[in-house]
Amino acid sequence: YNSAGEVYRGEVNPADIGVFQINEKYHLERSEALGFNIHQTADNIEYAMWLMKKEGNRHWNWSKPCWNKDNT
Repeated sequence: YNSAGEVYRGEVNPADIGVFQINEKYHLERSEALGFNIHQTADNIEYAMWLMKKEGNRHWNWSKPCWNKDNT
């Protein structure tokens, strides 16, 4: 959550939500069908782990250039 207590949204794409920046457009319906609420931290993490187990990290590959911008 951000300093205002709202669920964290992506800076570039506000449809990206939570710790793992799961995109609502592509994942909200499926995550809810599986019983996850990606707007809650624990479920955001659990759904991301489910995605990784089922489909690998391909859902995050497009954002790879944003990773570790400061080279730390």
